[in-house]
Amino acid sequence: MKNILDFLINASVWVAIAVTALVGVTYLNLEVVVSDSLLYFVFFGTIFGYNFIKYFEKGQVNDLKNNRLDFGVKKIFKQFEKLTILEKRTFQLSVISVLICVVLFFNLKIKTQLALIVPSVLTFCYAISLGYKTLRNISGIKIYVVALVWAVISVLLPVLESEIDFETDVWVLLLQRFVFVVVLILPFDIRDLSIDNKILRTLPQNIGVRNTKLYGVLLLMLFFFLEFFKDELLGVNLIVIPFIFLITLLFLVLSKEKQSKYYSSFLVEGISVFWLILLLVL
Repeated sequence: MKNILDFLINASVWVAIAVTALVGVTYLNLEVVVSDSLLYFVFFGTIFGYNFIKYFEKGQVNDLKNNRLDFGVKKIFKQFEKLTILEKRTFQLSVISVLICVVLFFNLKIKTQLALIVPSVLTFCYAISLGYKTLRNISGIKIYVVALVWAVISVLLPVLESEIDFETDVWVLLLQRFVFVVVLILPFDIRDLSIDNKILRTLPQNIGVRNTKLYGVLLLMLFFFLEFFKDELLGVNLIVIPFIFLITLLFLVLSKEKQSKYYSSFLVEGISVFWLILLLVL
């Protein structure tokens, strides 16, 4: 079970499940028909996107020479032979995932396809520098870039695919999701405080762990109260949103620099899955 769990986390399968769960939450909140093509696209696209970032961050394939991309086939295969068994399985899963995404892409509506440009470009620029810095290495914005990508994928794409009008509830949901994801990232930043490069200027580096948690609490309060700004308030959310607020608050407050490797990567990311399960059960 531990090996399976490690693979789910390291191969980005668990985070893909979490993002896909948020897409499901959006569909249930908007009470529209679910697009299977979009759900599968988000799942496999997240696997590829996260592993793409990891692949370049670790330098396993250094495709940056003199600020130019160099995707040599021989070079890639040479580096592939140096990978561990787990890393090879992750690489193979990523290749399969991107091929599935290519097929599913043509099943999506044109507006959805166009909107995918935003998270795709941000993901590419997060991992690869084209003459300056990656988005990840620009001081202070990493957390907001990730939150924006998650919000676009989990809210904007379902809205466009379902051809829903952009009314107040959609904009509130988009902002609410952005805020929620920012809070989810804070335990990760606290965990990585001692290993993150100082140039990243993450919140724990800038304001300390205690103030980071306080900032997260304020954002969680905003997340909670935004629910009451919606024109159509679902009865089930009067039960579910307080639950999500409390469990996220608990994980935020208890987060620390020395934490189990499963604390953030499995339990915190699993809050999104728990959210979907609550909606389905209730």
